[in-house]
Amino acid sequence: MKVTNPGKKDLEQLVILENETFPTAEAASRESIERRLKTHRETFWVLKKSGRIIAGINGMTTNERDLCDAMYAGEELYDKKGSWLMIFGVSTLPEYQHNGYASKVMHEVVQEAARCKLDGVVLTCKENMIPFYAQFGFVDEGVCDSQHGGAVWHQMRLEKSNIKRDYKSEVLDCIVTVVIAAVLAFLIGHFVILNCNVPTGSMLETIQLDDNIIGSRLTYKFSDPERGDIAIFRWPDDENEIYIKRIIGLPGDKVEIKDGKVYINGSDTPLKEDYLSEGMYTDSGSREVYDVPEDCYLMLGDNRTNSADSRFWTNTYVKREKILAKAEFIYYPFSQIKWLGSGAEY
Repeated sequence: MKVTNPGKKDLEQLVILENETFPTAEAASRESIERRLKTHRETFWVLKKSGRIIAGINGMTTNERDLCDAMYAGEELYDKKGSWLMIFGVSTLPEYQHNGYASKVMHEVVQEAARCKLDGVVLTCKENMIPFYAQFGFVDEGVCDSQHGGAVWHQMRLEKSNIKRDYKSEVLDCIVTVVIAAVLAFLIGHFVILNCNVPTGSMLETIQLDDNIIGSRLTYKFSDPERGDIAIFRWPDDENEIYIKRIIGLPGDKVEIKDGKVYINGSDTPLKEDYLSEGMYTDSGSREVYDVPEDCYLMLGDNRTNSADSRFWTNTYVKREKILAKAEFIYYPFSQIKWLGSGAEY
């Protein structure tokens, strides 16, 4: 089992983990977990067994040296580039406790703090848990001011100078990386590898922030793009930029957007888009009806409320010759590996 960062789809499991581990007064609410997951998913670490989250750690990075109760309540003190990692909770489902799972997650968290060159890691715990954290190098600084859950808390700190690096694991990771690079180099003649960074979240939930995509150059050499394909193409407003969106309108289509739904060629039934998040509303943008020219395509992002796509471009449509590849699958991070496929019907 490998320690990974969870996705939004793991929210319910994270809520269960929190509620089964902590007393009600100390457990974070569903709203708090959802807010943290949305704001700083990178500071959630989980261990899964058969797809089920059995252990995890969550927190946030900040430039504050001490953990305070205000950090539990909101993200005002969060700083993605902060020098300290504050740990809010270390959790293991009751039936999996005392099997070393929490230690495995903590080991990875501490190593990541070292790799990120943070000043250290800070947490609060009850007196009986001090020996557990001491084994990782945390030093008890005594009872702190926290009133969280009405309990008495000790603050413990792990300075970067006291972190024991796991170089064996890092070397193994390097070897794996080299092997993967060699395999990808072999495939480069047939596939284009793109590191897709979507800072606006335009393709959520299908493609997450910093997912790495393999796209097939060959697919559109032998067949035409299809509705529902995720395509990699040159942005018509600036062809120096590469975009990734979903094909919605084909050449000659009449695409109508009304009441938050997409309709094709006068159909009374909206386009079936199972890849969209539940309740997603599609705004019509600059117009309600789009007549797609021949040899052109209408592109929309899956996160319709936060996507700069054909609805808002100066040059609305993407020419066939500017489509570079069909996005086939996500290959990294390994926890997100999946085929992308198609899936729009009307």
